[in-house]
Amino acid sequence: MRFGSIGWGVMTFALAAVSPAFADDDDENKPTPRSIIENAPDSDWRSLDPENTLYMDLPSGQVVIELRPDFAPGHVARIKELVREGFYDGLTFHRVIEGFMAQGGDPKGDGTGGSSKPDLKAEFTRDSAEVEGFHEIGRDRMAPRLGYVNGMPAAAAPEGLRTFLKGGRVDVWPVHCPGVMSMARATDPNSANSQFFLMIGDSRLNLDQRYTGWGWIVDGFEATRRIVRGEPPSRPTPIIRMRIGSDIPASEREDIKVLKTDSATFTDYLKADGDLSDDGFVKDICEIKVPVKAEGELEL
Repeated sequence: MRFGSIGWGVMTFALAAVSPAFADDDDENKPTPRSIIENAPDSDWRSLDPENTLYMDLPSGQVVIELRPDFAPGHVARIKELVREGFYDGLTFHRVIEGFMAQGGDPKGDGTGGSSKPDLKAEFTRDSAEVEGFHEIGRDRMAPRLGYVNGMPAAAAPEGLRTFLKGGRVDVWPVHCPGVMSMARATDPNSANSQFFLMIGDSRLNLDQRYTGWGWIVDGFEATRRIVRGEPPSRPTPIIRMRIGSDIPASEREDIKVLKTDSATFTDYLKADGDLSDDGFVKDICEIKVPVKAEGELEL
């Protein structure tokens, strides 16, 4: 089963000048993105569900992934099943394109293999009425509604269209930004099986609503930077092992907390960082880093 190719006057005034001292004082009074997060109350942070947390060990370090059955229940169930069978342990990333994605999960190592299990039905989008917690933060030139579902970046059609659309369905879907996990497939939309890919670049235009997003990297994205690039790579990077959090002793799980993306703190953080304008325009959702605390250390 091969995951195929994807097509990709400044005006000046002499009379008025801002006093440097005034500008500095104004800047000093503005909270910084970091200070906003550091002052967030404990109630603005959430822990991960061990049953929906995937640990992927690479030679360069551990990657912690939050599984999202709210977006892709069938695909998440398959990932869990294969992980618990040890299917992915020792397999490699056989197709890695810089600025795009890293693909793995093929026992043949050439993009044509899969598991012995039946192929999966596509879960490209969900009805927004079926996905709890979509928190809209704004819009951009690609989507009328952008936001998050508990940390997972997502886009949606206008809710006001529900009465006009066939079946009364308003779609919401994961956006393919760096760190998002998605499922590889052949030409048939319903042909995903075991192969997956993790995003290392922004490919919303090519992949959104065409591939099934099933999770996002909460911690350890830096370890993916060491995955060897190439089609195929000269020395393919192996997956040492994958484990589900609930199968790991509690003492061995990483203590991770994620800032709630429906909190006022998160909105203030986005505005302070210049990611969100006062009129609701999102500068670049793929550049936004959801704040995380890993073993008590803040990661921005």
